[in-house]
Amino acid sequence: MQQVIRKLLVNELHKLYARMGTRIMVLLVPVLVIAAGLLCFYSGEQEIQVQDGWEFLDLVLTAVPNLMNIVTLFTIIVAAGIVASEFSGGTIKLLLIRPYSRSQFLLAKYTAVLLFGLSLALIMMITAFITGGFLFGFGAGAGDAAENVVGNVLKASAYGGIGLVVMVTFAFMISSVLRSGAVAIGVSIFFLLSGPQLAYMLKSFAWTKYLLFANFDLNSYTAGRPFLSEMTLTFSLVVLAGYMAVFGVLAWVIFAKRDVAN
Repeated sequence: MQQVIRKLLVNELHKLYARMGTRIMVLLVPVLVIAAGLLCFYSGEQEIQVQDGWEFLDLVLTAVPNLMNIVTLFTIIVAAGIVASEFSGGTIKLLLIRPYSRSQFLLAKYTAVLLFGLSLALIMMITAFITGGFLFGFGAGAGDAAENVVGNVLKASAYGGIGLVVMVTFAFMISSVLRSGAVAIGVSIFFLLSGPQLAYMLKSFAWTKYLLFANFDLNSYTAGRPFLSEMTLTFSLVVLAGYMAVFGVLAWVIFAKRDVAN
């Protein structure tokens, strides 16, 4: 079982990184990070004096949410097309006549997308760390202040990563159910950009706290500004996990039962 999944996963990753669009995305992430760092540096941020050798990480911490949105956007594009492209290209029949179950096929594609997204996030963080260090100085800070800043950066990255996985799972589900990459991209980006605003508009209703995007911004708990005062980090994590489970089950059930003869 594990060998089969591993073989399928390697094949999916090979196909994914063989695409020119994927390579462009991988190159764009560090370019955008460096551009953001230079913009901060030349817009007056160069006057900031690094006192403890770790203050440059504040740049990373501040940039993480916006940069993670870019990573999420790129990963959504990949997730939306990885299943739908097999249908549009007519290769789905060839894949499903192989001695693999549909569940294994779907799991390999989903895992490949997650690995792609996490690799982009890692590239983003490493580039931001190096860029911030070169522009504002690495220094030799230590102690509680340094540990606090590093901890906040890692926490912000982890929370952003959870949001990435949720949105990728949503896009993957839409792609598997509707077999349309364009629709999956459009719907996913629409909710990524407007979901938080829609949730805010419905904030007066008690049931709003159960909406996906009312729980999406986990960094709000770090800032002490949850969507609703009675909401907790644990509550939001449980809600997000519930949505992911629903998305995954829908994708698996519909894909497993779908007739691909036509």
